[in-house]
Amino acid sequence: MYEVDMAPLPGWERRRHVRWGRLILVVVVLLAALLLVVGGGAYAVYSHEIGGSTRGPRVDFVVGPGDSFSSVADRLASSGVVHSGVFFRLYVHLHPQPTLRPGTYVLHRGESVAEVLTAFRDFEVAEYRYTVIPGMTLGQIAAAAGRIPGHTQAGFAKALEAGGYQSPFLASPSSSLEGLLSPNTYFVLRSEADRKIIQQMLDQTTKVAESVGLHPGSTHFGLDPYQILTVASLIQREALQAGDYPKVARVIYNRLAAGMNLQLDSTVLYGLHLAGGSPTLGQLKIATPYNTYLNQGLPPTPISAPSRAAIAAALNPTPGPWLYFVVVKADGAEAFSTTYQEQLANENLAAQRGLG
Repeated sequence: MYEVDMAPLPGWERRRHVRWGRLILVVVVLLAALLLVVGGGAYAVYSHEIGGSTRGPRVDFVVGPGDSFSSVADRLASSGVVHSGVFFRLYVHLHPQPTLRPGTYVLHRGESVAEVLTAFRDFEVAEYRYTVIPGMTLGQIAAAAGRIPGHTQAGFAKALEAGGYQSPFLASPSSSLEGLLSPNTYFVLRSEADRKIIQQMLDQTTKVAESVGLHPGSTHFGLDPYQILTVASLIQREALQAGDYPKVARVIYNRLAAGMNLQLDSTVLYGLHLAGGSPTLGQLKIATPYNTYLNQGLPPTPISAPSRAAIAAALNPTPGPWLYFVVVKADGAEAFSTTYQEQLANENLAAQRGLG
């Protein structure tokens, strides 16, 4: 019978085993950390390459007979629709796809791979023209959206109130989008999500505002960018001719500086959910946050979608002492005055011309 020597190892041997064990543990931990870093970096690159950006110009993309998702990958990348043909192929390989049917697809530059594949899957090639006119309110914008096939006024209105949108000009993440949806002509798919359309309109407002000098975080005439958009919305509803926009802006700033109420009919009507016309004497006495006959300062939010020209006018008012204005010509031209007596004379002129 053999006997096993159970005598303890000498001290130096024990220390050697401990050192090797610790070294192996350190190597294992470092390799695991390296794998996590490499894997995390690879996933970040993958996510970026398959993701989209701000929706760009339209691309009419032709798929021919015999084309596959893999074979069109490079053309999608060269057209700017997706970031990378290689990652498009990888995404398709990892996610089973239906048969690709020949036809002309309406895509856009900067779309995500998932959005492109949804367009291919749905085989939707028709876009609908959707126009937001300067001066429209959110309610009117929702009504116009309701005329797009596949969309409803109620659904669009609900999306407008849902919150969670991104815009550097939002007063807060949950604040109203009134005045922040840029007037423009948009092209919308039947199946396109209302939220996506709304975000596109918000992004367009950012582009337009910055193009005329209104930048997030800036201050003009003591007002922040959101308040400047509010002023622009007032200009849009009060002035009928773009040539009068800068003078109307000056009247608003002069009244604010003098501590006078703005006394704008458009804000009263907005507060009463009325689309147009002139308020009655009784309506002028109804207390709402938007009644600028009763309340000093700007209304709490914009009251309409301002145009580029209206935003530019809010930033560049015409120098002058005016405190009043009124339409005096049939084409909508307005007369501006400094004293109330001058305003009364202009109002009488307007009445004589049947404009009162």
